[in-house]
Amino acid sequence: MATTITITPSTTALNATAQTTTLTISSAIGGDVSDAAGITFSGGVGTISSKSTVKDALNFLANQFFVSTTAPTSSTTDLAEGDLYYDTDDNQLKIYREVSTGTFEFVPIMIGNNSADSDTVDAGSF
Repeated sequence: MATTITITPSTTALNATAQTTTLTISSAIGGDVSDAAGITFSGGVGTISSKSTVKDALNFLANQFFVSTTAPTSSTTDLAEGDLYYDTDDNQLKIYREVSTGTFEFVPIMIGNNSADSDTVDAGSF
């Protein structure tokens, strides 16, 4: 006599015996789940609200913070005002912002510095 066991997302325990001949496992996530591109979601908030797969959301978030010796350029995918960049040459954290009408660049974030070419982080900012 063959025994069939079906495992679903709600299965929490399984006792298999020598009589088990068929094992079926079903996923809680439908579709192609071989990578993050096959996992869809809805209801994303903030910057990922327009993304429809886990892969797209992760890529978008990864493209908001950069660590390098050179700053990303305006042609960088998903570069937007507010993105952060850690400059490993200068050991500075920088933010991508509009410095003049239509001109964006990474400027250093300096604690307690009020110069025109930097952003200030202080207790009043939070």
